[in-house]
Amino acid sequence: MLVLGVTVAALLVSMVFSMVGGGGSQVLVPVLFWMGLDFKTGAIPLGLLAAATTCFSAAGVYWRRGLILKEAAWPFLVSVAAGAPLGALIHSSASSKMLMIVFAVSNIVVGLGVLRGKSVVGHKVSRRSVIVLGLVFGLAVGFFIGLIGRDGGPFVMAALVLAGYDAKESAATAVLVVAAGCLIAFLVHLPRATVGWELMLAACLASLVGSQIGSRLMTERMDAKAVRILFAAVMSVVGIVILVQAL
Repeated sequence: MLVLGVTVAALLVSMVFSMVGGGGSQVLVPVLFWMGLDFKTGAIPLGLLAAATTCFSAAGVYWRRGLILKEAAWPFLVSVAAGAPLGALIHSSASSKMLMIVFAVSNIVVGLGVLRGKSVVGHKVSRRSVIVLGLVFGLAVGFFIGLIGRDGGPFVMAALVLAGYDAKESAATAVLVVAAGCLIAFLVHLPRATVGWELMLAACLASLVGSQIGSRLMTERMDAKAVRILFAAVMSVVGIVILVQAL
């Protein structure tokens, strides 16, 4: 039953989050914990593995469709890859009540900000500004990926949208950016992982299928406004659920 539960959860989460720039570990990790896996040695490693599979799979679709913002992707990629192992190595019970509240409120605020669909400066920022944003913000995103197993793809998407980029291109780019961070964080957590190969295989296969469905739906059936609405809804629901848990 546990394998079936992990498969269904990974399938649904990957399908939704592949459309909004993430791997879904911020939802999948607590779900796996509720299923009985140890939070630090079970839920987090398995959630990161599923998120990495989701992101790499969806990124392949988006790359072939020409939706990846290459000039914005590389600074985020470098800093996320650097921040993820730092967070994983420091990994402790950092999900304190205050941290969870901040994370929850950030989800809601960012979701509503992206729904607005406009650059905070009124136009697309310069190439130099995008590089600075990617290097600084990406480091923080990578750190949180490793620390508490919550991929920061939606936050990368939000940063790009608020910097003036199209929502579909921002979501596609965010998936590519956090893929490496999730994989690196998983590899750092792996020596302490207590999950068996059957759960890892189930999570990977389900995430692969779900992300292929989700990424194709996003590219073929959704416009930028629909992506923003879905993003705002997902982020707000996640934020409210986490806030209720924290309080």
